[in-house]
Amino acid sequence: MLRKSGILWVLSLAVVVCARSYSAEPAASKQQYDLIVANLDTGGDLLVVANAEGCVQSLGSNITQFATALSQTSPDSRDVQSSLAKIPGFLSKNGFYAVRGFGMSVLPRSDGLNTVKVFCSRDPAAMDLPLWRALVGAKPQNLACAGFLPADTVLARTGTGEWPALWAMVRSGIAEFAGPEGKAGFDRQLSNLATNMGVDLDKLVKSLGTEGFCSIQLSRDATIGIPAGPGDPIQMPSPSLLIGLAVKNDTLTKAIEQPLARAQIPVVKTWAEATEVSTINLPMPMPFPFEPSFAVFSNMFLFGSTPAVVADAIKAFKSNTGLIATAEYKKAFQGLPTVNNGAFYMSPRFSKAIVDLQTATMNATGVGGEDSSTLVRDMLGARGDMQSAFVIQNLPAGVLTTGTSSSSGKELVGSALVAPAGLLAAIAIPSFVKARSTAQHNSCINNLRMIDAAKEQWALAERKNEGDPADIPSISEYLKGGTLPVCPQGGDYKVNPIGTNPECSLPGHRLP
Repeated sequence: MLRKSGILWVLSLAVVVCARSYSAEPAASKQQYDLIVANLDTGGDLLVVANAEGCVQSLGSNITQFATALSQTSPDSRDVQSSLAKIPGFLSKNGFYAVRGFGMSVLPRSDGLNTVKVFCSRDPAAMDLPLWRALVGAKPQNLACAGFLPADTVLARTGTGEWPALWAMVRSGIAEFAGPEGKAGFDRQLSNLATNMGVDLDKLVKSLGTEGFCSIQLSRDATIGIPAGPGDPIQMPSPSLLIGLAVKNDTLTKAIEQPLARAQIPVVKTWAEATEVSTINLPMPMPFPFEPSFAVFSNMFLFGSTPAVVADAIKAFKSNTGLIATAEYKKAFQGLPTVNNGAFYMSPRFSKAIVDLQTATMNATGVGGEDSSTLVRDMLGARGDMQSAFVIQNLPAGVLTTGTSSSSGKELVGSALVAPAGLLAAIAIPSFVKARSTAQHNSCINNLRMIDAAKEQWALAERKNEGDPADIPSISEYLKGGTLPVCPQGGDYKVNPIGTNPECSLPGHRLP
C-alpha cells in the first residue's frame, strides 16, 4: 500500500481507437478527455483515460465484412448478405455504438482504503436506448432490493435493469435478421413452450420489475467439509446463494410451479414470517447444503439454495436487520450516493474464506510445500483482507462507478501484469496434482504386486497352504532391499494370509 504522502507514480494513458482517424481532430479528442477526467480523481496512484470513439463501430464493421466474405460461397448468399447489411443499423439504434471513452482512477485515503472511480463515457442521447436500459436501467433510484440481503452476506450485487427492453431488442433483432419466416418460426416455438410448459415468455418478461440482486452468504456458525486429498476434509463456513427479482404479479412463480407439477417433482411448503416458502425436493450430492427454495415477499421473488436463506431474506427486509443495517456495511458505503442504479459489495470475510480455502487445499495436496503455496497466492493476488464497496449511476453523459477498495493502483496494475502467470499456475497446478496422484497410485499398486509375488514365492518354498498366515520378515527376504516397500501416499500395507491379496489402507489402492 502506498502512503498518501509518498505518491510519486501517476500513470496517464490516452488511447485513441476509432473507425476514422482522430489524429486530425485533436480538439474533439481533448474534449472527450476532459469529460472523462472530470468524473475521475487526479493526483492518486492511477489515472487511465482511453478515447474509444468509433471502437465498437470499427469492430462491428470488421466482423460484418469478414462474415460477408465467408458467405460468398453460400447458396443463399444474397439473403445472408442482406441480413449482415442490417447489423450496423440494428446496433446503432439500440445503443451499441454509443460508447465514447473510458476512464479509471485510484486515490489513496488516510484510512488505508482507496477511492476508485470508473467512468464509461456515452452519447447522452443513448441513455434511453434498449441496450443501456437493459443493462443499467433508467435514472438512479433508491433500491429496495438491498433490504433483502441477510446480515451474513459477504458478496452482493444489486442493480436496476429493464428486462422488457432486453426482450424487445431480441424480438426486434429476430424480426429484422430472420425475416417473416424466421419470425413466424420463433413465434411458433414460443407458442409451443407456452402450451407444453405453461410458460408464456412474453407475459413472463412483462411481469418482471426493474430491480434485482444476487448474493453469497457465509454462515458465522455452521461449517462444511470440502474433500481435498487423502486427509480430513477442509472446513469452511457454510455458504448459501440468494437471488432476488422484483415482480409485478405471480407469473414467475407459476412459471416455476407448473413445470414442477407436470414433472411430478415434490415441493415442500414451509412458512417464514407468514410467507409461504416452496422447497424443491431434488436430492443431489453437493459439497454444500442445496435445497432450492423460492418465495415472494413484498413484490420480490426470492430464490435461494436453502429455505433458511430465503427465510433470512424475508426477515431481514421485514425487520430491517439485514446487511444494510450492519455497522460494517454502513461504514463501507459511507459518503456514497444512496440513489443509484446498483451496488457491489465484498466483505473481508469473503476474501479471507477464499484465501483460507486455497491455502488449505494446496497444503492438503502438498504441491511444492508452503513456499509454493505462498508464491501461487501472491501470483493470483490472493489477500485475506480484500474489501470493496461500489455504487453505479446511470448519468446522461455515461455510467459512473465509484466506491472504495483495499486494492491500490499499484496493486491493480501489478495484478494485471501477473494475472497471465497466475492463471497459468491455477490451470497447471490441478493438472500436476492429478498427474502426481495418478503416478503415486500406480506406484502403490506396483508395490502390492511385488508383495503378492514375494508372498507366493515364500509360500511355495515353505510349502504353505491357502489361508496360512504370512511371515512378513521371511517374505521380505524375497523383496528388493529385504524390506516391505512404502506407499508413496502414506498408506499402511496389510500383507494378509496366503491366497488373499495384500491391501493398502488408502481407498482405491487395490489389486484388480
